Amino acid sequence: MSRPPLGGFFDRCAPSWDNGCPAGLTAAISKIFAAARLHPGSRILDVGAGTGILYPFFLKAGAGAYTAVDSSPAMVQRFKAKHPEAAVLEADYEKPIVFPEPFDVIMIFNAFPHFRDEEAVFRRSRSYLSAGGRLFICHSMNREALNAHHRDAGGTVAGDVLISDARMAGLYRKAGFTAVRVENTDHFYSEGTK
Repeated sequence: MSRPPLGGFFDRCAPSWDNGCPAGLTAAISKIFAAARLHPGSRILDVGAGTGILYPFFLKAGAGAYTAVDSSPAMVQRFKAKHPEAAVLEADYEKPIVFPEPFDVIMIFNAFPHFRDEEAVFRRSRSYLSAGGRLFICHSMNREALNAHHRDAGGTVAGDVLISDARMAGLYRKAGFTAVRVENTDHFYSEGTK
């Protein structure tokens, strides 16, 4: 099903984004980071980073080099204002990006349903990872809650749904990931290894 482009949706949301964090966000992020078992010193790519919600969690986990990517200029501007020391790029992740070195971890948090070319996201992620690197696609809500949230929001994001476990696992495998894990509990968690 074709979905409309996001246009300036996230730019319009950026000024109030940090005020609208859903209940349970911190608890969900803590569970995701516990499951991910990140190694101190890991090179991190935070995709769809928004205003930098995950940045403090990566620092607490002992991240090494950290890079954030978001396609919304307003989100990137807010992230940089909050954390001027962080490397934050304004870029469309569905198109090629040149990075100076590969990453150990790529995390796409609360963003995957908004991508239009899901296969490209997996292909690009695999190409940006080091051997043994891991891709995480996670959400603070489970599938049912998220899909209802987007339907209720309407407009541009009404059709931005979190795909089934089987489809998600299939996309990981099609892109060449192994050790694939997909779980939809009180939040959504998935991972695969290059």
